[in-house]
Amino acid sequence: MHCRLFRLAPLGALLLLLGCSTKIAVCPVPAILADTQSVTIFRPGTTPDLANELYTVALTNAVGDCTYSTKDSLVHASLDLTFQASRTPSTEAASYAVPYFVVVHEGAKIYSKRLYTLRFTFAPGASTATITQSPDEIEIVIGNGKLPWNYQEMAGFQMSAAQIEYNKTKGRYVP
Repeated sequence: MHCRLFRLAPLGALLLLLGCSTKIAVCPVPAILADTQSVTIFRPGTTPDLANELYTVALTNAVGDCTYSTKDSLVHASLDLTFQASRTPSTEAASYAVPYFVVVHEGAKIYSKRLYTLRFTFAPGASTATITQSPDEIEIVIGNGKLPWNYQEMAGFQMSAAQIEYNKTKGRYVP
């Protein structure tokens, strides 16, 4: 009797694991939308020109992590974003805010889009600032026949048409 129970122990452990959430290595793919990777803000009341730039912010890195529940086919995905802001040197400290988005999609199908605000400060005399931000965790229900890596978490700046046009003139636009 004791030997039979011992042989069934691995099967019991496997059944317990199948119903749990597990950290997996291949998560929804984190990405930065190239056309919205950077945004330039101009001094108020000026025209969009290099001489009138107040600051520029670029999204420089996106790293994802997740857990996957095979029981409910549910992925809990997190994203860590790194931003680099730059301005001309100034003796004044300055605080700013710019909107950005995170989209979850699979091919052309968008499942969700969330807007966030990046808040950052330049120290007195500083011309750069590096900011790391982690938007809210995203829950993705995995469809039949799909796997977590079939989905993508894409981030970028929420920009106006004029800001996108300016990016095109600076060679920041990917055709």
